[in-house]
Amino acid sequence: MALHDKLDSHKAVETVWGKLIPEKDAYRYAVREIAAFCSNIFQVMRILEPDFDTCTEAICEMSYNLNMGVSGEEYLNTFYDDWNIPEFCEKSAWLGAIFGDYGDEAENMAGRVIQFTKDRVEKELDTCPWDIVGAELCNMTTAMFTANFDLANGGENDVSLNMCEARGCGDRHCRVVAERRSAFGLPKQGFLDHMGTPVMPVHDTPEERTVKDGQILRNGQYSNAFGEEHSLEYDYRWLCEFGWAWCVAFPLAVIRDLPDDEEEFLRIFRIVFSTAGKNLFMEPFTKRAVRDWLGVPDSIGENDPRIMGAYIKTLMDCQLVPSEFDAFTKDEVRIKVKTDDFNGRFEMAPMDELAIGYEALWHNAVKTLVSAEWSCWFEGMDDEDMTIVVARKIDKHMI
Repeated sequence: MALHDKLDSHKAVETVWGKLIPEKDAYRYAVREIAAFCSNIFQVMRILEPDFDTCTEAICEMSYNLNMGVSGEEYLNTFYDDWNIPEFCEKSAWLGAIFGDYGDEAENMAGRVIQFTKDRVEKELDTCPWDIVGAELCNMTTAMFTANFDLANGGENDVSLNMCEARGCGDRHCRVVAERRSAFGLPKQGFLDHMGTPVMPVHDTPEERTVKDGQILRNGQYSNAFGEEHSLEYDYRWLCEFGWAWCVAFPLAVIRDLPDDEEEFLRIFRIVFSTAGKNLFMEPFTKRAVRDWLGVPDSIGENDPRIMGAYIKTLMDCQLVPSEFDAFTKDEVRIKVKTDDFNGRFEMAPMDELAIGYEALWHNAVKTLVSAEWSCWFEGMDDEDMTIVVARKIDKHMI
């Protein structure tokens, strides 16, 4: 075999020890990390309100109203222009489905549009990184899809939309079918009515023809039905901003109001994230996996805070959050990050819960990844610059 004269170049995240994580792998990790954070806040919701229907209807209504509220005529005109949608296309053809398809692909929900006609849309997904969250989120996405369709029809609800299959409910596919109510004689749906069976039969793609990754990973870019293209770099940035909005900021707007006071919310919030952190590296083999992923040299022993510090820094790099080391020794790790960068992934909806959640998560994760001697805490959470610290701490009320 002939030797290459020149190697192709690819973007990568570099760990503190020089291990390169290819851009596509970093993107996959960022997607799943957002889904994991989302899963934790839904556990908070279930503790605060155990009734499934009450929770689901509340987050569906909130996500629908937020989608409708931020989108006016100017938004729609920009949308049509950005996606190269011809002027002669009927708005009644549910052009909102195009944006829904793009959102899926940008977040590595890999699949295909089965049908896209005036009276019916069918979208099938083979993968969904959010399939770990639960059925409430599956329902919530149907409210967002309904808003997308209603926006293209002047706010008039003339679509019957059903997620008749959902990976978060155990199905092999996610499948959303939208059928025009006037064409199929269907009643208006409530927020809890979107998991039913559509009128027309669905098309089930054979397993051998399914895909594991979205277009931007398979082809390096996303292409829509009208020829508009977005690169992996563009969609990676889009994910790390908007990915936090719909699945974290939207439901948090409801979850925060479930308890009687702020202290009760924060108490349960920290307990859930603390438990998730303890379980993150509970199995011994996960420690070796993290060392391999980061490229930790054998000279770094097991009881060393730099392992956790490098893990945190690499995680933030994969999420495109700028940060830098202030200290990186066997006694202490300090990572400096701007508070607005950490909490404001989506600039329009900054969330203090990101810092609160990750502090609880990482404080407990270091105890199973490294040792119970070590703790993680955030300094300056109310200041312009925040410091993430991994060091020894003794606390007689440690959780």
